[in-house]
Amino acid sequence: MRIAAAAAALPWAGAVPAEVPPPQAGRRGAPSYAVPERVAEVFASVPFESQQIGGLFGERMRTNVHGRLLAVDIEACLSGFVHRDTAGSFDTAWLGEHAGKFLDAACNALRYREDERLRQRVEHTARTLIGSQRPDGYLGTYPAARRWTGWDVWVTKYTLIGLLSYYELTADPAALQACHAAGDLLARTFGDAPGQRDIIAAGEHMGMAATSVLEPMCRLYRYTAEGRHLEFCRYLVRAYEQAHGPRIVTTLLAGEGVYRVANGKAYEMLSNFNGLVDLYRLTGEQRLLAAVMSGWQDIVRHQLYRTGTASAGEHFQPAGQMLTLQSSNLGETCVTVTWLQLNWRLLRLTGEARFGQEIERTVYNHLLAAQDASSGGIAYYTGFTGRKEFTDAILCCVSSGPRGISLIPQLTWGLEKDAILINLYTPGRMHCEVAGVPVEVSCDTAFPAAGRVLLSVRATRATRFSLRLRVPEWAEGFRVGAGADTLQGRPGELLEVSRTWPRSSTLQIVMGIPARTWPGSPSYPDYLMVLRGPQVLALERDLNPGIPYLHRVGIAPGPVALREVPPAAGRARQVYEFDGIVGLPAGAGRLRPETRAARLVPFADLADGRVWVSREDRLRADVPALTAFARVNLSVLNLRLEPSASPPTDVLEHVTDEDPRSFCTVNPRDFGLANYLGAPPGRRDDPVWFALMLEKPVEVSRIVFRHGAVSATGGWFDTTEGPPRLEFSRGPIATSSNDALMDDSKVHWELAGLLEEYPRTGPAAPPPLTDGQLFELRLPRAVQVHGLRIVGRAGGDYASCAELGGYG
Repeated sequence: MRIAAAAAALPWAGAVPAEVPPPQAGRRGAPSYAVPERVAEVFASVPFESQQIGGLFGERMRTNVHGRLLAVDIEACLSGFVHRDTAGSFDTAWLGEHAGKFLDAACNALRYREDERLRQRVEHTARTLIGSQRPDGYLGTYPAARRWTGWDVWVTKYTLIGLLSYYELTADPAALQACHAAGDLLARTFGDAPGQRDIIAAGEHMGMAATSVLEPMCRLYRYTAEGRHLEFCRYLVRAYEQAHGPRIVTTLLAGEGVYRVANGKAYEMLSNFNGLVDLYRLTGEQRLLAAVMSGWQDIVRHQLYRTGTASAGEHFQPAGQMLTLQSSNLGETCVTVTWLQLNWRLLRLTGEARFGQEIERTVYNHLLAAQDASSGGIAYYTGFTGRKEFTDAILCCVSSGPRGISLIPQLTWGLEKDAILINLYTPGRMHCEVAGVPVEVSCDTAFPAAGRVLLSVRATRATRFSLRLRVPEWAEGFRVGAGADTLQGRPGELLEVSRTWPRSSTLQIVMGIPARTWPGSPSYPDYLMVLRGPQVLALERDLNPGIPYLHRVGIAPGPVALREVPPAAGRARQVYEFDGIVGLPAGAGRLRPETRAARLVPFADLADGRVWVSREDRLRADVPALTAFARVNLSVLNLRLEPSASPPTDVLEHVTDEDPRSFCTVNPRDFGLANYLGAPPGRRDDPVWFALMLEKPVEVSRIVFRHGAVSATGGWFDTTEGPPRLEFSRGPIATSSNDALMDDSKVHWELAGLLEEYPRTGPAAPPPLTDGQLFELRLPRAVQVHGLRIVGRAGGDYASCAELGGYG
């Protein structure tokens, strides 16, 4: 089967342009690989330029180009390369990854559809990167005195990815020459021969950041056929096993799971998985694939959210813990995109439906949820509660999100031996050749809003091949009308329609799209989420003005009766409602239940609201804190650069999660961000604090603190110099550019009062406190606040907090 590009008009001219723009004049043909793979791929994605996509995906891809790729500050992304040796410019070194990420996403977008403005930005970026290369081949952002420290190899990795994507777009030999020289430098510099550097010592997270350069080096080797490039790839895998190495392959082959690999850092680990799959295809070394598949299965079983992402606080989590609130920094977009890339690789390698299913789950949920559909901004993290924190800042996740969205055409449909496989159902059209016969397949559907799909197959002459249709795992019935025949598909499998296709024919697909609930256990046993087809749904605040507390809406487990609601202008394209049990004010701090319509939108379209809905039989009747589920920060947040023998206890969301049984700790001697940036280690008697910050001010008349739990090693406040202090901020809370971290140096805290009832104790003797014990401070008059915090000195090694909340 050979792929061929073609252009044709689409019947839905309002959804996508009517024709494919012609290639740019003088554009070279796509480059060819110099080295074949030992393990051939089963599935080949249809080239970007051989398809058009409409509907939801088409809209989001256009927003990605116009809202992000045409708007990103390219000069800021390039500044670290241009000024690497300028005195005082080292602060821009960390920006190095963004130029490569931009190039990768923008080249995908240009291959799909030409855009003169984007083409100019791509050419400028590529030329600047190539022009910045040092004579020895160096293509990073670090000055000579700091080369190969911190994130230097990581930066080189993304420069290679970007320039290789540019080479595949343009076949410009200068791009390949630059990558070749950079690869030679890496191979000369790092290795296990005398005089070479240790790659593990050259990167963060136990070396996983540096060893993830495996991915582009495998790709480079396919173009250069340089044996030293392949040997360098093999060295990277050997380096996993050395002292202080991440032991990725051996840990996974021992069945220990991703949480036990190195320090559990998800993005860097998944990046290595992608490289391992690529190296397996080059070498046929089975243990590499076996290790990745062990990790993939562990993620699906124990780490994967129903929205198709993983990680909290950027790390994989202990078994039985699936944190989802904003404070837990759920679903780093870099993780979402790298997980998507891994499943795309495994789909290409095997053609198996299970990898297509995970692609569907991720794209329809966490990938698109991380994008602002109107502006193109990207959320660094995307939690299940609260307002999404979109930004246009130059941050790793904000540069990764566009890469994932630009990849959608490669995930939709592809070619196998004598077959065309349809993985995602979207309005669109693709062109290819089967046995030398030009074939066009078009798809007309309103999916995922509706379960009907009309496939039209046209060929220049009758030809025999198979059409393989992925049957979603959630589908209730999947029927295909093919002429006089009706075929039935099995959920989670591929349905093969094999026949001699005439010059023109159609298939009618009808699949049931069920609405159902999914339990929040084990982390949220009192809650459920609502799913419809591939989409997770969520309560949107603006669509529910009659519901005072979205976290006091109940639903019964099992099937859900949803009603479609016509969307208002400028709102989500899909809106549904159900009859929920809603808690309404009844006086004396209590709520009364009442049946009311509650409205849901796809999580991908949510602006401000929550995924979790209370189980009807566990709906709380108390008025919640005004600060419930607010984002939390600590005086010291452990960066977890090294593995831990026990699960972490500094779980921020436990401070505002309304569960007095859960608690968060803070240890002044943990290695935090300030230490990473050069501050001296913390001391045992340093003040510590738990703080919450609000998007909008609330009027508070009393503040509640719940103690966490005491152990022999800590958990209380030392009152030798006085009881804990409760403080508030009247002004907005200054945060980092991704909205996740409080900049405490810019916050004016005022004293609300002292917890005089807190038992007197010292730094070593545990006080007589019960787990979850409540302390309350009533203010002399109500105060509008943007933030609250409790401050004191840790008793033992750490302090603990089960709740910090403000009430009216």
